Amino acid sequence: MKLNRFYSIPERIDITFKNGLNIVCADITDKSTDKDTRNGVGKSTLLYLIDFCLLAELQERIKNSEEFQKYEFILEMQAEGKIYKIKRKIATPDTFLLAIDSEDWKEYSVEEYQKKFIELMFGLPIENNSALTYRTLMNYVKRDENTGFSKIFYHYSNWFKYLSDAVNLYLIGLNYTLSIQKEDLIKKKEIIGKTIFGLANDLEIKKIPNKATLKSEKLIIDDTVKNRAQLLQDFKVHEEYEEIEREANQVTKEIKEIQNNMFLTSKRIGEYADALSHQIEINFSELEELYNAMNVYLGESLKKRYEEISDFHKKLIENRNKYLQEEIQTLEKYRGSMKISLNNLEKKRIELMKILNTHGALSEYSLLIQRLDEDKEKAYTLKKYIDTYDEIAVYKKDKKEVTDSIEKNNIESEMMINQNEQLIKSIVLIFAEIYSSLVNVKGVLTIGIKEKHKVDDHLFEFEIEGEREGSPGIRKTKIFAYDLAILLHNINLKRKFPHFIMHDGIFSGVDSRPKKNALDYIISKSKNTNFQYILAINSDELPEEFNKEEFIVKKLTDTENGNLMGFKF
Repeated sequence: MKLNRFYSIPERIDITFKNGLNIVCADITDKSTDKDTRNGVGKSTLLYLIDFCLLAELQERIKNSEEFQKYEFILEMQAEGKIYKIKRKIATPDTFLLAIDSEDWKEYSVEEYQKKFIELMFGLPIENNSALTYRTLMNYVKRDENTGFSKIFYHYSNWFKYLSDAVNLYLIGLNYTLSIQKEDLIKKKEIIGKTIFGLANDLEIKKIPNKATLKSEKLIIDDTVKNRAQLLQDFKVHEEYEEIEREANQVTKEIKEIQNNMFLTSKRIGEYADALSHQIEINFSELEELYNAMNVYLGESLKKRYEEISDFHKKLIENRNKYLQEEIQTLEKYRGSMKISLNNLEKKRIELMKILNTHGALSEYSLLIQRLDEDKEKAYTLKKYIDTYDEIAVYKKDKKEVTDSIEKNNIESEMMINQNEQLIKSIVLIFAEIYSSLVNVKGVLTIGIKEKHKVDDHLFEFEIEGEREGSPGIRKTKIFAYDLAILLHNINLKRKFPHFIMHDGIFSGVDSRPKKNALDYIISKSKNTNFQYILAINSDELPEEFNKEEFIVKKLTDTENGNLMGFKF
């Protein structure tokens, strides 16, 4: 994909791009005073507006400018023999118009079509849940002073290491999904680990014995419950009260059964309610807030991926909560009906107890019932804690499986690097050629695996070493060499990839010799290679031999008619 033309409606801007070097130059005029500067004439805005047509988010300063509202901008591009025209209006930034090999304009949503642009511009499949978005990759096509020149391999300080690795692996032509997959596994492992800690910490706080001790205690209490139940079943009152006792026993047993059911039902309701109110919360909002702080639009895709990561935990919590709420409602209705039956039986038993209350066996019988209920409660509690130990064991098994998957991912990553030595060699040599042509010293691009790393580390290594280090100018020289090397490398691989890069301010602070050498290299290389280098620069930073019409596609000045839009903003 190459740029052909960029223009505005109403007519104010009209630029035709060519192969090789395309300079947007900010200059001053003979009438300029000492107070006039080259800054603010619109060179950065011009590159941004081109990027705006490539579906970048609208800047607030332009969005809030009344003068800009009437403008629409058209970018004409060429790829695979087709002409693509993109039209975006400042007044309606959420949509754009697209025409392919015609003037038949069709309107699309910017957010939705960004997914299609990743296939059009970079040849990547359209994946709704991919962390590698179109606008993320475009950060390596257009760089500026605001974000692009502080680091070589990533643009924003809040970018995660895995994302930077994935992008650079893709740019080189390696399997970028390994980095994304490992991040998914690491997040899953963290969730499981926090769940295990929460369950184990609850047992520790309550000073619960180990599982073996609990099981032994439950065997004993189960046997006690069985014996007490048999005693109640065999219990008989004095024969003189046989008929009354038989009826009282029957009523009491019915009451006992209802009370037991009510007790177990109430306990179950209480346990379910306690489970609902004391559940382990895993805070996923912190990750989302980090992504919201990013200055690059990542769309819904990264959020959905992290929703998939959290499914494992939500299936254990959300589905469980729904089940518990439904059970509570059912049990409360059941308890209400038992209460009515119990009241009726209690009235009947009161009448019978007037006769039997003076007999000693009745108090003994009541005590047996009380102790049986207490033993059942102990048995239930013991089982609950045993189940917690079992749940922890399952989570530990899951964590081990995830750890094994991470180790497998590490092995695959190392194999991928080893099996692609020729591909890596290609980009390393291209970079070395470019860098040495700029500063006449050796520059080494390192792409590999960290020698020392932990299982959960992101282990890909990207580094540039040069014999001259330290200054911002050298860092920008490395960025120039890396970006151009990536472009030429992808052209050599014949991958679907933008055949242009845009740099705004990259030579600010760079010595005159590497600056001249860089532009000479662009001119020389573009004679035999089909690509475009679009540079925004002030005239006082541009080497004199390049301040010519054959290289400058747009010259802007500090006059009202000479600046980009004819008005200040």
